[in-house]
Amino acid sequence: MTRLSIESLSVEVESSGARILDDVSLTIGAGEIVGLVGESGSGKSMTSLATMGILPRGLRATSGRFLVDGIDVTDAANRSVSSRFAMIFQNPRDSLNPLMRVGAQIARMVSLHQGLDRKAAQAEAVDLLGRVHIADPAAAARKYPHQLSGGMCQRVMVAMALACRPSLLIADEPTTALDVTVQAQILDLIVELVEQTGCGVLLVTHDLGVVAETCDRVNVLYRGDLVEHGATAEVFANPQHEYTRYLLESGRELEVGDGAA
Repeated sequence: MTRLSIESLSVEVESSGARILDDVSLTIGAGEIVGLVGESGSGKSMTSLATMGILPRGLRATSGRFLVDGIDVTDAANRSVSSRFAMIFQNPRDSLNPLMRVGAQIARMVSLHQGLDRKAAQAEAVDLLGRVHIADPAAAARKYPHQLSGGMCQRVMVAMALACRPSLLIADEPTTALDVTVQAQILDLIVELVEQTGCGVLLVTHDLGVVAETCDRVNVLYRGDLVEHGATAEVFANPQHEYTRYLLESGRELEVGDGAA
């Protein structure tokens, strides 16, 4: 089953007409992790935000069709509130409410997407924290985001994604702000989530090593154009586009801080 199909997505700046994305198309299958790589300004994050229906003010999609599980969800208003989508951002602290205990935030998502009452939602929130391997999940549920490490906060975000029971998870630079050991743990957690739920994952990353180890397929963006795509092993072993060859031959970790990436 195809979890996500993006067809001919183009995005531009409203005021100038400058093109951010140009006719980008990609697919993600059930249980598949698909990478999206490129340098700063290539359009990686704009692809993920457009897919979620939450483009920043001043940008607009001029074309594009989105299907999730074969259902057309092109209308941005439907897409942005759909339980079929979940997203993990690169800075989890910015995504969590600093004035609300993390357990209550997860329970809120559970109530919204699973229809459970308050008591059942709170119990499910604790269970979800345990599923993302947080020690003493009941104690963690009572804490505020500032009382948790960056890695713990990212685990909370994964738990919130699980609460949505999504068909598609978009992970936008989910390990950028974490140390190497915690990065590996979060990536293992995403792989585990895919194995447990059969969801598809769009993994936006600047780290080619992460792509090589985690992704089934990879898409390469260059200045808003999708210049190459295919099975990760094949693309890495025999890149067809000169930009892909440049990235691989230089062996460099792509620049972070995409802004309009």
